[in-house]
Amino acid sequence: MLSQWLAILVTLVGYKGATTVNARFPRVQPLLVAVVLVWVIWWAVSDDWEAFSAGGQWISFWLGPATVALAVPLAKQIRQFAHIWRGVLLGVSAGCAVAIVSVYAIHWCFGSDDILLRSMLSKSVTTPIALELTASIGGVPALAAFFTALTGMVGVLIARPVLKWGRITDDWAIGIAVGTSAHAIGTASLNRISPVQTAASSVAMIVAGVVTSLYLIPFSF
Repeated sequence: MLSQWLAILVTLVGYKGATTVNARFPRVQPLLVAVVLVWVIWWAVSDDWEAFSAGGQWISFWLGPATVALAVPLAKQIRQFAHIWRGVLLGVSAGCAVAIVSVYAIHWCFGSDDILLRSMLSKSVTTPIALELTASIGGVPALAAFFTALTGMVGVLIARPVLKWGRITDDWAIGIAVGTSAHAIGTASLNRISPVQTAASSVAMIVAGVVTSLYLIPFSF
């Protein structure tokens, strides 16, 4: 039990360290910094990864509520969303389809096995949904968590340059693009930039979870 509490403490230290580094160097991805810090600290103090996993369950429990809390900015922009919901649904549906097609393209190029393919299919939706979807279609949830986090980090890193290159300046368009491609990690990155972008990204993230679930129904049989 002591090791579990130590794991929680190490995770919190990693989080604080990552936010401090990100505040000083905004271009540095805080999730990547946190992963490295937590790995180094835990390797130095314990190296018992089973105990760390057990302690991590206490934090993972709050992942769902934290994701739901991202809908708060949406509540503040709900009237504007009511006028554009059709375009949002169409855009997110198209984005989810592209995400799944990209997985098949990677599978075709590198010749991965079927288990790996199924573990990657939900990479563009937020982690709680991705884990459940992956388990339901015969993938490996642990791999899905990795690919989901990787997708979010890459999405955050390339979103701004790509949107700038495409001359996309509308807050709703930016939010929808980031939320569809980089889920909660991308949404969190917008929180300090624009409440409208955060609201749009929250909508996209939620809709993407539903749409992707529908797209993956055939893989459940």
